[in-house]
Amino acid sequence: MARRVIKTKDLSGLNIYQDPKRGTIFYDPLTRKGYILTSSDVNTYTMYTAMLPICILAGFGISALLSFNYVTSFVIFIVLYIICAILFRIFFFYKLPVAEKWHPYKKEKIYISMARNFTKGRLIALILMLLALTIMMPMYGKIENFDQNNMIACYLIAAVTLVGTIISTIALITKYKYDY
Repeated sequence: MARRVIKTKDLSGLNIYQDPKRGTIFYDPLTRKGYILTSSDVNTYTMYTAMLPICILAGFGISALLSFNYVTSFVIFIVLYIICAILFRIFFFYKLPVAEKWHPYKKEKIYISMARNFTKGRLIALILMLLALTIMMPMYGKIENFDQNNMIACYLIAAVTLVGTIISTIALITKYKYDY
C-alpha cells in the first residue's frame, strides 16, 4: 500500500501559518516565537499532533488495567500530556530555526478551516461520533446511577461534544455551500 507523502504546505492546525517568504511556520504561543518547519520536520510534527489522542488512550488504558476511576485516569492523561509536551519542546521545537521578526496574523474561523481540511465523509463521521457521545454520556450516567458530581461531569462532557457537533455541522454546511 502506498504511503501518502505529507508536504509542509499541506500541514494545518491552530498554530500553523503559511508565510510566503518563509514557508510553513509553527507558532509557539508560550514563547511567542515562530519556528520554520522544513520537509524533514513533517513526520515529527505529525507525531506531535497525534500526542493528544495517544495520551488519552494511554491514560485510560493504564487506568483500565489497574482499575482506577475516571478522575485518576484523567490525572494520568494530564501527566502524560505534560511530559510529552516538555519532551517535544526540548528535543524538537527548540532545534528548529526561528523566524525572525515574524508575528502571527489573524487566522480563519475554525469551521472554515475544518471545511477546507476535512473531506465530506470525515465531517459526517465526526458529526455522528460527537452526536452519539452527546446522547450517550448522560444515558451512561443514569444507567450507572452516578452521584450528583459524576452526573455534572457527564453533562459537561455532553455539552462540550454538543458544541463540537454544532461546529462540525457548520463546517459541513460550509463545505457543501462553498464547495471547499
